Amino acid sequence: MTTETKAAPEAEADEPDSTADDLQIGARVRYARVLKGLRMRDLALRVNCTESMISKIEANRVVPSIAMLQKIIVALDRNMASFFGLELDTHKLVQRPEERVLVEGDALRGGHGVRYERLVPPAAGNLLEGNIHNIQPGGHKTDQIKHQGEAVGYLLEGEIELDIDGTTYRMSAGDSFFFKAHLKNGYRNVGTVTARLLWVNTPQVH
Repeated sequence: MTTETKAAPEAEADEPDSTADDLQIGARVRYARVLKGLRMRDLALRVNCTESMISKIEANRVVPSIAMLQKIIVALDRNMASFFGLELDTHKLVQRPEERVLVEGDALRGGHGVRYERLVPPAAGNLLEGNIHNIQPGGHKTDQIKHQGEAVGYLLEGEIELDIDGTTYRMSAGDSFFFKAHLKNGYRNVGTVTARLLWVNTPQVH
């Protein structure tokens, strides 16, 4: 059973309205949270509200107050303009390696020894997620999340074992893969150097 964190004050949320639907606040919160690699519980702890409140916000069942929304945006390392997609021109169409957002691990998926380089700008509404997975020797990832969509990848460097729905494939630099996102998947670095894996997929959507 999930243990909820301290409840937020009633003033932190309002009833949904058409304006909130137009702004897609719930979808934007969820996308930014997933991009950050956080569970609902993690975000709730950061903003001092309940996990169920985050769930309701993401489902557009309640609308966060301006104060609560600001807390959420700060917790997701964003600002109001980028959160609402108002800084499109400031998101560089070309990113240098040192400019990419780096995330250590992913709270939504099991595993360790994996560092993600975000290739898609952190803005809500994007139709694709793209990352370079930097996998340390012995590092691995297991993804039990099932959703509709697709995934494609290309191994830039190193050697890995890729598991797709119970079948294991040995991959070397230059090999690629494609599969439907409803299949369980995972990988392990079986080499002696850091493996770099380009991975693009359709984001999970509730």
